[in-house]
Amino acid sequence: MTLADSLVTTLRDWGLQYAFGVGGANIEHFYDAVHRLGEGRFRVVAAKSEIGAAFMADCRARVHRTLGVCCATSGGGMMNLAVGVAEAFAESVPMLAIVGQPPASFAGRGAFQDSSGIGRTVNADKLWSAISKYRAVIDEPSKFWPCLESAVREALSGRPGPSVLLIPRDLFDCEVGNRPGSLPYQLDELKIARDVCDEKVRELFDAIQAANTPVLLVGSGVDRCGNPEAVVEFARRVGMRVATTLSSKSSFPNDDPLYLGMVGMAGEPSAHRYLQEEADLIVAVGTGLNMMTTQPIQQALRPERLAVVNIDVGEVLRVVTPALHIEADAGAVFAKLNQICDQVALEPRVVSKARLARFVPQLAPRFSPDEFSSRQDDWCDGLLQSDALEVLQQFLPTSGHVLFDAGNCAAAALHYLRIPRTVSATCALGMGGMGYAISAAVGAQLGSPRGARTIVFCGDGAFLMSGAEVNTAVHYRLPVLFVVFNNGMHGMCVTRQQLYFGGRIEGSQYPAISVSELARGLGSHDQLWVGSAGSTEELTGCLADYQAMADGPGVLELRLEREQIPPFTPFLASDAPTYDAAPFVGA
Repeated sequence: MTLADSLVTTLRDWGLQYAFGVGGANIEHFYDAVHRLGEGRFRVVAAKSEIGAAFMADCRARVHRTLGVCCATSGGGMMNLAVGVAEAFAESVPMLAIVGQPPASFAGRGAFQDSSGIGRTVNADKLWSAISKYRAVIDEPSKFWPCLESAVREALSGRPGPSVLLIPRDLFDCEVGNRPGSLPYQLDELKIARDVCDEKVRELFDAIQAANTPVLLVGSGVDRCGNPEAVVEFARRVGMRVATTLSSKSSFPNDDPLYLGMVGMAGEPSAHRYLQEEADLIVAVGTGLNMMTTQPIQQALRPERLAVVNIDVGEVLRVVTPALHIEADAGAVFAKLNQICDQVALEPRVVSKARLARFVPQLAPRFSPDEFSSRQDDWCDGLLQSDALEVLQQFLPTSGHVLFDAGNCAAAALHYLRIPRTVSATCALGMGGMGYAISAAVGAQLGSPRGARTIVFCGDGAFLMSGAEVNTAVHYRLPVLFVVFNNGMHGMCVTRQQLYFGGRIEGSQYPAISVSELARGLGSHDQLWVGSAGSTEELTGCLADYQAMADGPGVLELRLEREQIPPFTPFLASDAPTYDAAPFVGA
């Protein structure tokens, strides 16, 4: 069997279902093998850019707990793909990137899109070594099977991450022999499990029992661990309050009485206060405790009151010095903690429902007169970001996915919204680039059960970058609603310039665009719903109209009259006004 055929049938039989990519000369053998051998169980999803393809694979891996697969041709295609692979590397997302290369015999000899590193060509091997856990150049047939196995094992094991296979065009047609008997047929069997130290687990259990007000701080690593349910079960069995990070808002039920809220730069002030003033033990699970999480709670992370459970403790120890740490899969650790609960017949603590406080929305200063400011007077029907989110809370899916892009609108949506149970929430903070959520929604929705739907919160800047991927949602008839907060600027950049640079706005604005008119060109009226709202009444009407249509994609433009300062702690005074939020009753 040829390399191309062997690769496709193996990915197919592992149940990976999709490869996200953009075609080109040096990847077309892979495409042809998918067409011939995919059998409807494995196919290529045609993205509009390689950046989008990698983001789709990344999000598919996150929310479906699998290995994301993306592919690209050489040259510019390869360079574009690197953007999304870097996000997966930073956020520990298991991914396999397949990158076609010019024929091996032409390396360093003037090949089009040569990246052999010979002479003045790009060195693909060095490029990928900086942003992947594993990379290999398959420059002879005998390397294929061992490199494929190593790539997938590395992607799935320990701290997950992306692996990259660089395959010259002429190698795709080479015979590589039969599938080795040692290569598992089940994807999970390729994951190398790390042993859990029973003594360390018992030490953690005793520390939690000795504490009066312990808190679990749950990160996105819990979503991707071997048994996320074990973490939730343990918190309930011991009566332990739980906070989540910005990238893991749905890791614990938002309507549970134990839920404190979200911690981080867009987190709830009540959660920050509880961790700093009342918690006597913080157990950080599946979080690297980066600055986006720790900025508002630095003083709470004292060594004597901090424990860490992480698949890669080295990442955390560069940031904090916990009194206790366990390097292992969180699911395995908490399964053992639950076993200890069984042994000691533990009764849970009785705790009252946590108070939830949020920041009061505040208008941002108006701009000084310039060529762009007139749009603020033109849009005078009054819709504000906070008003829109209050309406949209009632429209969140009860099954499916919510994705938050970058910028002010994402910070506000993360802060004010509550995520229903059985809904995943994703915010890509590894590289934090605009446009991730628009592309990623395709990877999230594909393969979801019938009745699931996806909603994306993004700004007009992100839409200008990645909005063409709406057409990918149209292509595959995906029930994804793209909610675009249109304020005619890169909102967070403008906010920073207002707060830190004397209001000197430079390079962060552009002439007002009509998101709805742009979107209208991405699909016919019967394939793509498009709406635009400039008031809460219009927004309510638009949402009702979208709900009434058959399941399919939609773009909803929110025309914002005035900008609001996002509930982002670096932008707010320590005594910024707050209010007590009503209890959330999830579905």
